[in-house]
Amino acid sequence: MQQIDLDIGRQYDLKIKNVVPFRNVIILNTDKGKKLLKKENISPGRILFVHGAKEHLNANGFKNIDRYVCTVDGNPYIDSDQGCFTLADFIEGSECDFDETQDVLAATVALAKLHSATKGYNPPAGSYSKNDLGKLPDIFKKRLDEIRKIKRIASKGKTKIDFLVLNYVDYFYNQGFEALKGVSRPEYNLIVEETRKQKIFCHCDYNHYNVLMTDGEVAVTNFSQCRFELKVYDLANLIRRKMRKCNWDIGEASRIIETYGSHEELSRLDLLFLFYFLQFPQKFWRVINRYYNSRKSWSEKIYSAKLTEVAEEIPYHSLFLSNYAKKFL
Repeated sequence: MQQIDLDIGRQYDLKIKNVVPFRNVIILNTDKGKKLLKKENISPGRILFVHGAKEHLNANGFKNIDRYVCTVDGNPYIDSDQGCFTLADFIEGSECDFDETQDVLAATVALAKLHSATKGYNPPAGSYSKNDLGKLPDIFKKRLDEIRKIKRIASKGKTKIDFLVLNYVDYFYNQGFEALKGVSRPEYNLIVEETRKQKIFCHCDYNHYNVLMTDGEVAVTNFSQCRFELKVYDLANLIRRKMRKCNWDIGEASRIIETYGSHEELSRLDLLFLFYFLQFPQKFWRVINRYYNSRKSWSEKIYSAKLTEVAEEIPYHSLFLSNYAKKFL
């Protein structure tokens, strides 16, 4: 770490007083204030895309973000034999609390303003763009194929997880298949082309730990997953996280949708494809995919609890979809 300190001090023209490891980053106390040093797991080309995206947001008035600090040579990263690193100003704040309606609505306003400020983004030369526009039918189909494959595996197993999967897999598969039929409609190409024309990008990791409450304002951090995508991708993720705190209460969802719409327009097609995002069994797919295909460091007990949670949401989620269709479609 000492050699890294010296390289950073020289390349950023900083005097580093001390370093504090924090999660997967390092806080640097410097003569120019607190900085956040991060070893990136994305390529230099992706960093250039993210840097360009942040600068675009800042230029369009969305300034409360973790912009990269550039080196004395004007680069948004340093590439050393120890890896690729970025530096940003440290933002003091508390993580967004999805149990608190005030926090959720503040995060919703910030998301709407963020999307508005993304319009017209042209990535810089040499950057590596991520573009998921037009890919949703293929993504849903791939995940449904994985669910079917996992059903076959579970049918040969004898664990509690296997039995839980077999109890509920057909229900969730059918939900996903209906969502796939929805995003395969011709209207999907219309909304994709409109989004492409507007050059809108999404954050794509709009979670509580990337949304910070700072003295009455909202700061948005960690844009490493940002890409060109329908803006309702981010909005669906925000709604999903809140819905799991309130048994899929349509009233809470309506407040989020209406709050967002008061700052960034939601068209009929936006509301339609938001429905399909919310209909797809994302959590069920994610939990069983991790269990059968990647075996993350969770215990079987945790996987069982997460699957049980998903199953217990079924009546609430089903009623939510019905109420959403009546109210917005």
